[in-house]
Amino acid sequence: MRAPLLLIAALLFWHAAPAAASEQATGVPQELRVLFVGNSLTYVNNLPATLRALAIAQPTSMRITTATFVAPGGTVAERWKDGHAAAALREGKWDALVLQERGGLLACMVDAEQRQQGECRAAERAHKQFAELAKAGGARTLLLATWGPDEAWQLKLDRAIKQLASRASAEVVPAGSTLRAYAAKHSQDTTFPDKVHPSLPATLIMAAQLFRAITGSEAQARDVTIDFPLLPPNALIKPDAPLEQQPQLAGDGKRFVLKAEAVAPLLEAAMQ
Repeated sequence: MRAPLLLIAALLFWHAAPAAASEQATGVPQELRVLFVGNSLTYVNNLPATLRALAIAQPTSMRITTATFVAPGGTVAERWKDGHAAAALREGKWDALVLQERGGLLACMVDAEQRQQGECRAAERAHKQFAELAKAGGARTLLLATWGPDEAWQLKLDRAIKQLASRASAEVVPAGSTLRAYAAKHSQDTTFPDKVHPSLPATLIMAAQLFRAITGSEAQARDVTIDFPLLPPNALIKPDAPLEQQPQLAGDGKRFVLKAEAVAPLLEAAMQ
């Protein structure tokens, strides 16, 4: 079924004027700072920017700012080893750290033998190191779950990330199982167009789950302005600087609006 994509396409319209952020007349907007560490599952369609857009669309005075350290096919261990995300975590005041591991890598943790392999041990160690550093700075650590090709693999991934969260004193954002449920209802092509990376609806679902985990409240269905590039898998990402500061990823200034009617069913899916 391609109905959700057709619905969203029908509800998009282009704007030429710059976005005007609507703020409540009283007080200074609340600002939350979120640091992302991930890979193409994180930057395709620009999940951090989508989260910011969803937050700014809310009727409450809230702003989310992000810094994102990612690389195609990158692992959390690689991001820990290069030191750039850790340095940002040490030097700034953050409310939340979001870690998203590469694809199905964490499935190794439910098998005693596989868990002793180098890549698996490095993944667990890096998650713990990031979480400890975040805690020292007063930030919570959120593990953004990934998805598998079938139900059996997904169950393994879900078990693994729960075990890892327990060991790392982190919280799980269950994006993997949620997106697989969405795909079962609306088709794989609607959710994972290239069989791996999320569609824009899928990215919005993840953004809604992160919004709830970070703010403690559910996002409301409001018009969401997309004034940032929806990055493809082959985007020219550099892992040594935040995505937000890389000029080659800035886009061409075009923008469109996802109408509230299109956003509403995605927010509902995010709660399942």
